[in-house]
Amino acid sequence: MDIVIAERSDTPIYEQIHVQLAAQILNGRLEPSSMLPSIRTVARELGISVITIKKAWELLEADDLIYTRPGKGAFVSPHPRDGLTAKRHTFAVERFRHDARFYRDLAITRDELIDIVKQEY
Repeated sequence: MDIVIAERSDTPIYEQIHVQLAAQILNGRLEPSSMLPSIRTVARELGISVITIKKAWELLEADDLIYTRPGKGAFVSPHPRDGLTAKRHTFAVERFRHDARFYRDLAITRDELIDIVKQEY
């Protein structure tokens, strides 16, 4: 599990953690049923509040990407491979819808955006 916090980002830290762990689960880097480190351990390693990590875990749980077992910890939810593909697609679409507003505000045309995606991807 790799998490990098961008301190100067406008994105809240809990959301940065949520997005990074969701990507690691959806791309298979975090195996189904594998145990995540405790909230306290992650908070200590990252030097941030337990409440921040708890909020990220709650978002992951709401997305059905992890589940918690009281007294045991948090685990990556098992999903069939095709289920992960559908979730990955949904996650990408939701993220793009959020980011699309930014591109529209910059008056970036669809063709310009496609060129940017081709160049950067």
